[in-house]
Amino acid sequence: MKRWQTYTLMGIMAGLTAGCGWGRPQAISHATEPKTVKAQILARMGNWQAIRADVQETIVVDHHPAKALEYQVTSDLSHGQYVVFLSKPTPMDFYVNEHETIWYPQSTHHYTVLPSLPAADAPLGVVAQMPSLLREAHVTAAAIKHNLVTLQMTVNFPTSGNSAQMRVTYNTKTNVLTRWQAKWGSTQITENFSHFQVNPSVAAGTYSFVPPGGVTSDVALSQVGTALNAAKSAVDFPIALPPANADMTLNAINIGTNAQGQRVVIMSFTAQDANPVVITEKAQVHALVGLPDKDLTATTANVGALTVFLGALPDNMEEAAFLVRKTEVIVEGETSVINTLLNAWGNEPSLAPST
Repeated sequence: MKRWQTYTLMGIMAGLTAGCGWGRPQAISHATEPKTVKAQILARMGNWQAIRADVQETIVVDHHPAKALEYQVTSDLSHGQYVVFLSKPTPMDFYVNEHETIWYPQSTHHYTVLPSLPAADAPLGVVAQMPSLLREAHVTAAAIKHNLVTLQMTVNFPTSGNSAQMRVTYNTKTNVLTRWQAKWGSTQITENFSHFQVNPSVAAGTYSFVPPGGVTSDVALSQVGTALNAAKSAVDFPIALPPANADMTLNAINIGTNAQGQRVVIMSFTAQDANPVVITEKAQVHALVGLPDKDLTATTANVGALTVFLGALPDNMEEAAFLVRKTEVIVEGETSVINTLLNAWGNEPSLAPST
């Protein structure tokens, strides 16, 4: 999905506020006005304190499938917090509340603290905030088939006069959502919900992130422009950024110190296909002899001007290590994304040997 499209959806989500107490549920029939149908569905959601659902999400751009995701969402509607466990295509955990978002790509060594959910991941929060999304929408039509009610709606973007077309399907017998769709421009997102639970039993600590052993992070610098400048002044080596043609979006930068007392920069990116990439850098005056993770079996490849050490991680993930002049660069992410990034980096003209 293109970045402006994800920012558009993020704008919708940012403008939503929680709401409850929409009156007592009444019967819905084919003669019921669409506005009243929406009010009755909101009334049925009035007792929702928490929800949990499995989601299958598909993204279509210009009539071509662009992305397919599978994840589980557990949402505390009363306190505006939720957690997303993404299983496909790349396992990731998201812990979202009003103050921050924890962004943890599984099988990597780092997590990132962000001020909010990245724009590319905004659709993950739709079902978690559905009552608010429905409350803010302008309903234009309603279709009823047995126990299924489908609302056709528009939602105005807070920052422009544009709007998205949305459909929500609700089962009046089971009091759960079954589908959500949104369309704007050439992009369409469909989310199908299963195993939908209202007010499930939620274990203590569900919404709190506890880093696995060996997984670390420091406080993120939240504003990308100032964060990059601050990071450059906080370390004694040149920070190597991915080439512009790699089309990587910087989400956050972390500055820390490793066990050897060296300053380390950890950068979280989103690739063009919305997959996460974590890049760790530190000063290195000697030639690399392998991967920093000695438990990985390393292979060596020459990619353009780079000599790269590669190691396979679980779940189709990969770790790569190489030198850009005197900076050691460690890249972690989905294998195909890493390979594309390495090709762009290795063929960067500034890395070509001088003649």
